Amino acid sequence: MTIEEPWYIGSWMEVVERPDTVDEAFEQNDEYAGVALLALVLNHPEAEVVLPRIKQALVSPRAQTRANALQCVGHYSRLHASIDRELVGLLRRALSDQSRVGGYRISGYAGHAADDVGMFAPRRKLPRWFRRRFAGPRRSNRW
Repeated sequence: MTIEEPWYIGSWMEVVERPDTVDEAFEQNDEYAGVALLALVLNHPEAEVVLPRIKQALVSPRAQTRANALQCVGHYSRLHASIDRELVGLLRRALSDQSRVGGYRISGYAGHAADDVGMFAPRRKLPRWFRRRFAGPRRSNRW
C-alpha cells in the first residue's frame, strides 16, 4: 500500500474492504500497522473480522503496534459489547508491560483499555479479578 500520509487514518480506509491489508502490514512489521488496525476496528461492522487481528497486534514485537491494539480493545468493547477469554488474557499480560511508547508505558494503555472493557463488555464474561479491578459503571437506584 502506498500512501502519501500513512499516519492519517482516513488514508487507511481501504482496509474495510480489504482486511488482509492489515495482515500484510503485520507481516511486514510496518510501523503503521496499528493505524491500519484502528481504521479497521472503527469502521468494519463484523466482530469476527477485527477480533483476531487485535489479538495478533497485542503480541507484536513493535510497542507502538501493541499500544494501538490496546486502543482497539477499548473500541472493540464499546462497538461490539463483547470480549472473550483469550482477549482478556492478552489484556492482563499488557497490564504489566513496562515497554514505553512516546514516554507512556504500554501498561497505561492497557489500563485505559481495561476500563473500557469493564464499562462496555458483559460482566458475566469477565473473570472475577477483572471485575474487582475494573468495575465499570455502578448502578444507581436513585433514578
